[in-house]
Amino acid sequence: MGKMIMQIKKTAETASVSLRLRKTFTKPNLVGHTVLTDDVFTYVDFYFKKHKKLLKTKDNKEIDQSYYFYWEQARNFYNASKLLPIESSPLTMYYCMLNAAKAYILYSCTTVDAVINDLISHGLHESKGESIIKPKGLDEIMIAWKEQGVFGRLSKMLDSNFVEKWPYGNTHSVSVKKLLQVLVFIHRAYSSTYQTSRRDERFLPLVPGTSPTFYYCNDNKIHLSFDLHKPYFQSNVTSIPEDVVKRIPERYIVSRDNPFRLISKDWYYKKEVNNHYEELRKDFAVITSNERLWYLTKTDDNSFCGINELSATMAVMHRFSEIVRYKPEQMVVLLNGKENWLIHEFLSLALDQFIDKLACEITKEEIMSTRHHSK
Repeated sequence: MGKMIMQIKKTAETASVSLRLRKTFTKPNLVGHTVLTDDVFTYVDFYFKKHKKLLKTKDNKEIDQSYYFYWEQARNFYNASKLLPIESSPLTMYYCMLNAAKAYILYSCTTVDAVINDLISHGLHESKGESIIKPKGLDEIMIAWKEQGVFGRLSKMLDSNFVEKWPYGNTHSVSVKKLLQVLVFIHRAYSSTYQTSRRDERFLPLVPGTSPTFYYCNDNKIHLSFDLHKPYFQSNVTSIPEDVVKRIPERYIVSRDNPFRLISKDWYYKKEVNNHYEELRKDFAVITSNERLWYLTKTDDNSFCGINELSATMAVMHRFSEIVRYKPEQMVVLLNGKENWLIHEFLSLALDQFIDKLACEITKEEIMSTRHHSK
């Protein structure tokens, strides 16, 4: 990676709104201002009523297939989850995710016929044989998914290349540990649990409060740019370390005027930014918080690591819900074991992270807490 003879001139805007990446993974509303709310369930319910959609069958008949009912069920399970102890809550947290996913699938579908068969099954299961050999840790608790079901439908909607990254079937089962590695909101707990070195961490923080933004540069063309958080590196470092540079996605290059600034090699027409958005969004992860906390994801030889975080979160929660339901004694062992903090952090944070990002996906809006005051 060389240095780019290029400098940022000004932010690219549409309708007086800065063009930047959003939490939404697909088809964002790039001209909308941030929605400020502390209750995403109520906001999405309001959105459904404002943008009511009558669902149709393949022969063009309109039916009332209540996506808003599934969203309300998700809210009920969410509220129940907040009242339960951590040993029991995975069951209701998973059903919250399941119903929210069904609402998203139904609201987004072209015809009900295309998705109806997927809505009748979860599409996730433990790999065969695990119930016979009692797992000792998260690397031995395995998950596989089926061709049909809510999980596969959701995952393919979020990422058209999902099946290439994680094929379905028992022969492609994946461990809970491997899935947790995908999730930025627990990456520090993951690194601490498995004593991962800073060099091997997957996520590089951007300057807090900022997000990847499109700028006009001195070639008078629009490029995506962002600044890595300098304090993340050692205090005496004056540029991005070479071992880190090697794992930065190839589409970005170091700016000449700022050794911690990255700029996309490619340039984009303003009207075509939406066409490239989904591809660019996959390079980043964001933590739902009171401020913008964005991360660049390092490249990895393992394509599985590129799966969507909502898919990984839902799969892990399903597995924990199965353990709580059928093997509660195993959950007690896990919560008392060496991976207890990682499990606790996942179960404490996952539901809010999932619902917030899925709400953004449903509405295509950027949703944040009212304690956040940026545009």
